[in-house]
Amino acid sequence: MNGNKPIWTRSPKDVEETDYDEFYKQFSKDTESPLTKTHFVAEGEVTFRSILFVPQKAPYNFYQEFGKHLDNIKLYVRRVFITDDFQDMMPRYLSFIRGVVDSDDLPLNVSRETLQQHKLLKVIKKKLVRKALDMIKKMNPVDFDKFWKEFGTSLKLGIMEDSSNRTRIAKLLRFFSSYTRDDETTTLSEYIERMKDKQEHIYFIGAQSRQEAEASPFVERLRQKNYEVLYLTEAVDEYALQV
Repeated sequence: MNGNKPIWTRSPKDVEETDYDEFYKQFSKDTESPLTKTHFVAEGEVTFRSILFVPQKAPYNFYQEFGKHLDNIKLYVRRVFITDDFQDMMPRYLSFIRGVVDSDDLPLNVSRETLQQHKLLKVIKKKLVRKALDMIKKMNPVDFDKFWKEFGTSLKLGIMEDSSNRTRIAKLLRFFSSYTRDDETTTLSEYIERMKDKQEHIYFIGAQSRQEAEASPFVERLRQKNYEVLYLTEAVDEYALQV
């Protein structure tokens, strides 16, 4: 660490990966290094510094307790810790994101209730979501596959809940397909690029597993005609596809 200067106040080019890992493990109580991170300064209507992390693994019972408050974002004002108990610093579909936010533009000597309703905090929340989705989008394919196995269902729920970021989330979604093999997945844009001339519809089937989908006479007929079929193996898939 660089003396007593908080890591998020330093320029990213001056921070080593080992520093990020050490900081992440210390504040998150995680034993593993993060899967990815983003360290940035946001400017405009409000200026703030932030580091956001994606953990390697989903929290225990994450989907069974989906929507339960997780104190994963720590809010600072002028380097003074304020709270990690604002329940909507991140929408619930991104509640696994961990990080810190620090702004000089927020008032320091006000109640948490007043601060939670502050208009600039709402701007910060909006920017945090955009930065988090951008961080996920920029992950390399290997890390994204790990991410998708842990948090893919959460993003599918997010596309139904977050209308303002629906297009951004849609670009991140992955589905099993008759074109892909085994555990491989495809994006909707990749499917559309492979569509046959004059094909007007996206073909899909709901099933408990890839094997069940492939055994379907419906899929067999389409594959014989060289149409690609998406295999929707989670209950949320069909809803996410049709939003």
